[in-house]
Amino acid sequence: MDRFPSIVLAAAFGCFAISMLLSALYPWAITDAKQPEASIADVAANITEEFAELKRAYPVSFRQKLGDAAAAADAPLEAMQAAHAEALQRGRDLYIGEGCWHCHSQFVRPVANEEARFGHIRTPAEENNALQRPVLWGTRRVGPDLTNEGGKRSNDWHVAHLHNPRSTSPGSVMPGYTWYFREGFQVFRRIDPNKAEVAGIDPDTAYPYPGLYDTEEEARAALETIKANLDPTVAEEGDRLFVREAVGPDGDALCIIAYLQWLGTWFPEKPTEE
Repeated sequence: MDRFPSIVLAAAFGCFAISMLLSALYPWAITDAKQPEASIADVAANITEEFAELKRAYPVSFRQKLGDAAAAADAPLEAMQAAHAEALQRGRDLYIGEGCWHCHSQFVRPVANEEARFGHIRTPAEENNALQRPVLWGTRRVGPDLTNEGGKRSNDWHVAHLHNPRSTSPGSVMPGYTWYFREGFQVFRRIDPNKAEVAGIDPDTAYPYPGLYDTEEEARAALETIKANLDPTVAEEGDRLFVREAVGPDGDALCIIAYLQWLGTWFPEKPTEE
């Protein structure tokens, strides 16, 4: 019995050493040796619809973070791909830095019917890219697995969840990441009072136009531009436009959302037969 504690101690150190070794070997083990590892530029070449929508919905934050070239209405494909790559890298760095991987796994296990809950079980070839280095298995699942998160929910859902998780997921223990939001001024359109009465909606209900501006003057200039471009058949809507203070996601928030909306959407090209 005197040797038992020594055996337990040796076993503990052995298990620890094995776990460290596996952590180092796993990225190598899942690499598809038949194909080179895809770079971030490679995986960003296929621009997701959600990324394009982030540009349309949050033009000011998008421009401030990712540059004028990609933010332009007629941005060339190369500029959008470069911005997509930058957003994915930055978003993943923030995801790691904020410790999101502590509560969200990125590994659908082939047990317990997990495929029905979390989607497709990714193959080694599908993980053979730079955005999967280091791998983010996670430590536990406080929240759902995010392996196939891309396209499951709208950008607006992710914005609301990032700001106040309980607004979209009642009972969530996730903290609100309010430091990824900025205050500013935005253009709104008040609902038509006649339509509000018919629908039983509060006549003060207002809907935002894309763009959260740093100053009220910038927002008012945007209002005038919107008013000038209204179709003559709805010109009266211009009288219901107004500017007020608002809060919206900053550029880093857009990068986090771009990364989440990318997860599970990339598939490698099939190797050509030799």
